[in-house]
Amino acid sequence: MKVQVLLADKGTPNLQQGTLNLLNVGWSQTGLRPAGPMGLLLTPPFAVAVFFEVDHHHCNHPIDLVLSLVTEDGTPVEVPGPAGPQQMRISQQITVSSPAGMPIGAPGVGNSLVEIVPGLPLAPGGYQWRATLAGEEGDDWNASFRVQLPPQAVAVFGGPPGTAPESDG
Repeated sequence: MKVQVLLADKGTPNLQQGTLNLLNVGWSQTGLRPAGPMGLLLTPPFAVAVFFEVDHHHCNHPIDLVLSLVTEDGTPVEVPGPAGPQQMRISQQITVSSPAGMPIGAPGVGNSLVEIVPGLPLAPGGYQWRATLAGEEGDDWNASFRVQLPPQAVAVFGGPPGTAPESDG
């Protein structure tokens, strides 16, 4: 099997053609932005696109596709959930059709798209989306990215930047 995981700003599946339309695909760093009245910092919304080729014996049967978000050291990422913190893990069952017009035994191909809206409350640092397909995983079945703090405004008190306040004595 082969799997490729890509990050994009947004995506739309084209169901008639079996393809994905992706906007700003292939990014590897993002920032944080304030969201809501509590000053919570979130990543911007984004999409995780997964392209796969499966062995013929997996075609026409439901198989599990799992995406897990981990830190750069492999620790599962937890996000707030209704019952408290939970691992950021997305699981879906997919069925890859046998390719029409191809010799028997040819691999099947497919794709999946997950949109992360409104974004995630992540701390600055390195992360990785890892894919597992039919219980298998590969060393390169992932997409890595970094989260950076938003640029901070410099507070100015009493004068333009770069000027020192005068002292009285």
